[in-house]
Amino acid sequence: MIAISKHRYEAGLQCAKRLYLDCTAPELRAPDDAGREALARAGVEVGTIARRRFPGGVLVEETRFEPAVDATARLVADRAVPAIYEAAFEHAGARIRADVLRRVGEAFEVIEVKAASRVRDRHEVELGFQLAVLEGAGLVVARTLLVLLDREYVHETGAPDLARLFQVVDLTEKARAALPAIRQNLGAMRGVVETPSMPAVAPGPQCLVPHRCPFFAHCHTGGPEHPLTDLPRLTPDQLGELTALGIDDIRAVPLDFPTLTPLQRRACVAVQTGAAVREPGLAERLHAIPLPAHFVDFETFAPAVPVYPGTRPFEQVPFQWSDHVLAADGGVVHHEFLHDDDSDPRHAFATSLLAVTADAASLVVYSAFEGDVLAALASELPDLRDALLDRRSRIVDLLPIVREHGYHPRLRGSFSIKAVLPAFVPTLGYGDLAIRDGLTASLSHATLVDRTIAPARRAELRGQLLAYCARDTEAMLALYRVLGAVA
Repeated sequence: MIAISKHRYEAGLQCAKRLYLDCTAPELRAPDDAGREALARAGVEVGTIARRRFPGGVLVEETRFEPAVDATARLVADRAVPAIYEAAFEHAGARIRADVLRRVGEAFEVIEVKAASRVRDRHEVELGFQLAVLEGAGLVVARTLLVLLDREYVHETGAPDLARLFQVVDLTEKARAALPAIRQNLGAMRGVVETPSMPAVAPGPQCLVPHRCPFFAHCHTGGPEHPLTDLPRLTPDQLGELTALGIDDIRAVPLDFPTLTPLQRRACVAVQTGAAVREPGLAERLHAIPLPAHFVDFETFAPAVPVYPGTRPFEQVPFQWSDHVLAADGGVVHHEFLHDDDSDPRHAFATSLLAVTADAASLVVYSAFEGDVLAALASELPDLRDALLDRRSRIVDLLPIVREHGYHPRLRGSFSIKAVLPAFVPTLGYGDLAIRDGLTASLSHATLVDRTIAPARRAELRGQLLAYCARDTEAMLALYRVLGAVA
């Protein structure tokens, strides 16, 4: 029998076809990107640390499910065990691994640990799902608790203060309220996975809500060349309205369709004509950027559990910058910085950046990210506060300039610089680099500063990180020139 896990239950809530494919053809899923890998690592780290918040427990180390259920049963029967970590239970074809199961008299508390800082609807559903399985398996559950990271926690020194790092939220009432719907859904989902044929579900808004389905590419194979889902900022309502009219390709969308935004209309024009759109305001905005212009990009990491004094959970800690400087005479100079040990990088990052940008008439970025980093550094480094805020005041963001005045058929709804660069500057991209995105850079930096890594490997990573960050600022400069700022 195919078992329904917590993640498969969530898949079934989004789409019956997604649930079926998840159970029968998982190889068709889109591979996890660096973001999902980073979230998974953070979840493991936070879950391991959170166990110390509930001391004395025993970890069910068995990874195979049936032996893990047997091991859990023995620990439940042993009243000397105050808590069980990764407890395994199964009931009526549904199975769970509970992060923490804490004994409270004759009953237990089920505790879900999340590398997150606020309660979301899905957390209530997850705990309700666990409650349904636990009680179905015969366990008496007194409370269902959610453990989150407290964003107000400010790290001092040494090991984290677990009493302040974590917040515990009681979701018992909401989890119990969700039980009738969960039990009904589980019955329907078992019917889906036990049926030999895949459910017939046409593509629709559920492909994007609550997030893009991992089987999206599979379900849309053989579809239109420019599907509606490539429209930037497409809402589920818009998708439903257009689909109801029999429209599935951007080339068939009427330009006077009433709910189109200016951005979406611009995208329709570009796709329908097969040519890039560059409105007059694009070149004008770029020409207005004062020189010398410093095209800057930052790389950061955001540990779920803070490691440096004065930082909070998930706070962005900058460790690298690149700066391509365009002078008034057209000359270009490149500067760069990379912090490559495990000490706090913030002060060295800031002082080195301030030194090379002293003459900047503008700091050109792509998104609001760099401005946010400078603002955070200004609050954390009082000796550099005024200079950092001065640099922040000189920022010019290319992203809204491009988004408000241009579009290319190759963008397919994305204004990420990884999409915009090859669309408008086909000779330049990221395909030749070992590191191609910020999350991979963050993970690579964690390896770079690991003192146990061989020097040759660290040198290789250092070169890869420098090449990636430099490409980002080279990309901005290239876009600036190609889109009209430099003849």
